Amino acid sequence: MSKNVLIVDDQKGIRFLLEEIIRSEGYRVTSCENGIVAIEEIKRSQPDLLIIDYRLPIMNGSKVIAQLEDQGYHIPTIVMSGLIDEIRPKTDKFMSVKGYFSKPFNIVEAKTQINQILKN
Repeated sequence: MSKNVLIVDDQKGIRFLLEEIIRSEGYRVTSCENGIVAIEEIKRSQPDLLIIDYRLPIMNGSKVIAQLEDQGYHIPTIVMSGLIDEIRPKTDKFMSVKGYFSKPFNIVEAKTQINQILKN
């Protein structure tokens, strides 16, 4: 059975690029543009990997991860941001966070990190 990845980013271009990368690696992918929809989708589909932007409208990535962990969802998560050094101290405390993508991200490195997480 193919693993499922959920992408959460308010930028359509980033979602589209990541969808293409993830599909090319043989995984199923779903995406949404904000944290509220992401939480609903996670409760419905329980993805194997969450790739989430830190700066989202309505509810930022850190709050989404905190709420999920509080509700017992521990989904391996990659956090994306253009300011990794600033957000890392705010997200390292979460058990779910397994990696980071610095925007703009390197496609080869993104594939490697996604595959490493999903093969464990």
